[in-house]
Amino acid sequence: MNHEAALLTDRIEAAFTAIARQRMAGIPVMNPALGVAMRGARKLGEDWIGVLVTPWFMNFMLLPCEQADQRIGTKRELALPSGRYQAIWNFEDDIGGYWSCSLFSPMFEFADMDAAIATADAALDEILASPDEETPQAEQRMEMVWAGATASPQAERSAQGPVLDPGAPPAMLSRRGLLRLPGESPVADEARP
Repeated sequence: MNHEAALLTDRIEAAFTAIARQRMAGIPVMNPALGVAMRGARKLGEDWIGVLVTPWFMNFMLLPCEQADQRIGTKRELALPSGRYQAIWNFEDDIGGYWSCSLFSPMFEFADMDAAIATADAALDEILASPDEETPQAEQRMEMVWAGATASPQAERSAQGPVLDPGAPPAMLSRRGLLRLPGESPVADEARP
């Protein structure tokens, strides 16, 4: 990680750690087994992208270098290498403005931080992969997450994850379908808010 990415990562983690301690303290959507981690901050064109893990959500973030004059809550479709995603404009004093897109919320599906981080890393690899680009490392990490290899013993109850069919076309998966955890129903995409 280069110096600029490290500084951005530290700033985001500090801001969301403070939010967890102050604004989110005592709110029942918090998974006490998790902390705050910004994963994979890197340049995407002129902007920064990464996945933020917190005890209450996992989002990918796109931080514009040029701060747009947007109203908080404004929605926009982002064109990323893997496809188009609807994102929401947010603002934090310590970070500035950024676009975010929910991957998981709440975070009770994760038994520990290792499982959440492995999922965030694999998700970012998939988000940044072109549909025609093979991503064997991300697929291998996702298979490990589904198999419970990176999870704690409490998460091993769901180690009998879905059988991956290497011949199946991946284009039909939604972003939530891509990140489905072991034991989740295929219709979970439609049921989530």
